[in-house]
Formats: sequence, C-alpha cells, structure tokens
Amino acid sequence: MNTGSSTGEIIIERSRDLNASPEHVFALLADPQSLASILPRVQRVDVLSQGQDSAHVRTHMSMGILGSITSEGDVRWIKNRELIFSSPKPAKVITRWTLTPSGQGTHINLHMTLDLTPMLGPLASFVPPQSVIDMIAPDLEAALEAIAKSLASDATLPR
Repeated sequence: MNTGSSTGEIIIERSRDLNASPEHVFALLADPQSLASILPRVQRVDVLSQGQDSAHVRTHMSMGILGSITSEGDVRWIKNRELIFSSPKPAKVITRWTLTPSGQGTHINLHMTLDLTPMLGPLASFVPPQSVIDMIAPDLEAALEAIAKSLASDATLPR
C-alpha cells in the first residue's frame, strides 16, 4: 500500500515472509550495529540513551549528491513483535516494523509515514507523493532483502 494523504503525509508499506522466528528477526532489528548493513543509506546508528523498551538514537545517513544528514529520534519496541522509530526532523518519519509468526517463520510488515513539511515548509505541498514513494520504496525493499540475507547466513538459526 502506498498513498499520499490530505495531511501531507506519505505512506509507504512493504512486507515479506522470512525463514526465521520473530525472536531472531527482532534481535537483528534491535541491534544498532547491524542496522548500517541492513538499511540503505544508513551509515551509523548511535544509541544516545536506552530504557527497558525504548531508546533515543541518532542516525547518520548518506543522501548521495545531497551529502549526509543526521536525524535524532526515538525507538520504542514490544519485544519480538514490533519496533517503531519516530523522528520529527529533518523530515517527520515514523517507521513501524511489525513481526507476526507465520508457519515456521515470520511475516514482517514495514510501514513508513513521511511528512516533508518540517524540512521543506510550504514547498512540501508541491512534491508529488508518488515521486517520493518511487524514491523510497526500493530502499525499503532492499532493507527487507538485506534482512532475509542476513538471517539466511546466520549460523545460529535453527535449520
């Protein structure tokens, strides 16, 4: 599902079935060190503070010819079920990773809500939502593929 909304938010959703338990998928996603190899554009994730079911993080992302950007935000989680990253700027982003047991593996649903208004102000209304979706969707697909490959090569997973 991909949509633009009347509030200026752009919604992008992707999903995939993985041959690993929700516990293994969650462990991979919850490890800040692994995120740079999983998420396109992410170069580094710094954990600034961490609680029992949340953390405040800073991400460093490569944006090609635009250089790199830094984003601070919060991650909340329900162990082995869901991780939610939210950041108010430079663009407002909420990324929800939902893990559902499926047969012998896990169905992962990746739902991103993006609002460019904090970054672009009134100019955000001139950005075609489909252009943003076309730019970001391949990165989300690549992230899901990288997760699948990382899990497939993990020797600690039961076969």
